[in-house]
Amino acid sequence: MNGRDIYLSKLHSLLERRDKIWTAIWQSSFAACSMLANASVYILIAHMLGPQSFGTYMFVRWLAIIAVPIMGTGMSTLTSRQIADIQSREAPRFVAGIFYFLWYRQCCCILLYILAYLTLSIPISRFFGFFSPVILLLSSLSTLPLLISSVAGLTLRSLRRVDLLATLHLFSALTSLLSMIIVWQVGSRQVGTFLLASTLADTLTLALAAICVIRLLPMKEAQQPGIFLRERLKRALKHPFTPFILDVIVWQRSELPLLALWHQPAELGFYIISSMISSAVIGIAPTLFSTYVQPLLLRYMPTRHYHNPYDAFIKTSCYIVFLAIPICFLFIVFCPAIITFCLGRAYFPAIIPLRILLIASVFGSIATISVTCLANNGQQSSRVWPGIGVALLKIVLAWVCIAHWGMIGAAFASASAQIVSAISSICICRNLLIRYEIGIQNS
Repeated sequence: MNGRDIYLSKLHSLLERRDKIWTAIWQSSFAACSMLANASVYILIAHMLGPQSFGTYMFVRWLAIIAVPIMGTGMSTLTSRQIADIQSREAPRFVAGIFYFLWYRQCCCILLYILAYLTLSIPISRFFGFFSPVILLLSSLSTLPLLISSVAGLTLRSLRRVDLLATLHLFSALTSLLSMIIVWQVGSRQVGTFLLASTLADTLTLALAAICVIRLLPMKEAQQPGIFLRERLKRALKHPFTPFILDVIVWQRSELPLLALWHQPAELGFYIISSMISSAVIGIAPTLFSTYVQPLLLRYMPTRHYHNPYDAFIKTSCYIVFLAIPICFLFIVFCPAIITFCLGRAYFPAIIPLRILLIASVFGSIATISVTCLANNGQQSSRVWPGIGVALLKIVLAWVCIAHWGMIGAAFASASAQIVSAISSICICRNLLIRYEIGIQNS
């Protein structure tokens, strides 16, 4: 190569690296704006409803959403990744056919979902006793646009249109915020009004997502998937039931029904606020590492590569540790000021359960590397039996602690189970990688 070719090659590499950095900055900016808009939505709802009604609102939303990943098409992370991977390998007319296939299948799931809620709304509302069947039906109605828009999101992900997905997430957050501001100006304080406003915002996002898919794909030339492709899609859509249940028990606030049954809705509101903040904190350190720290390391220290998967696991986990501990410590120290500034002194009782859950957030952030590694290597089954033990531990702790200490007991039970689950995932991943390295050395 002459000097001109070397110069052009370096210039092309520099421009490519700069484009990747700007793309990461753009995506993270959109994600941050969406997160801030969603946080503003919940802050407005909490202010307007108060702890008692806010607890009712969030509990019926949780009841409506908790079964969506198992009933909806492509709503879980694993199935959505598999379906998007299958779609990305097909020609545009077959992608359009797969979109129709998933759409019709989702409509059948929605009919089953509606039938289940029509049947169970009265028994559930009477069992808990602090909300009407109409409120529960309205909460289920608000999840229907999410079920349908997931199909459009899958198709856009398979087309590698990350920009459109980020724009849709931001549009959904801003539309929800606008609808809540309108409700605030109207002066309504009814839980059903907020559920309807949320449904309207999600419906507008669904319409925009459908328009994007129609404009990108040749829908008039759609080719229905053949027998073999249809079977692959059906296999990918099969959601493992046991890992889903274990994840719900340990990580998806399964203690809420006991808290709602034995204590006032205001305690539900305080606990859900603390749980939402701690869940958001779990994702901060992994996001910062993947978006900013890792690209900077690759750019300024390109010679420091990982020697093997085990070395990559150890070093990446250490980076997450150095990020997660200071972040969670800052939240523990300043959470009284944050809650007072954002929500007011009415939500001051949420501080103690929040601090307990933030301790578990450190372990949850660190364990994201292990969980991702196990999922990418198809080793999720290795977490089933430890997960069963952790789930039983949480059930026993929640039953005893909530009966005696209310939301503080719920936070203690949840944090204990999450810490044990995170440590077990880290140990399982470490042992598997060690055995993998030993096997390579012996071969």
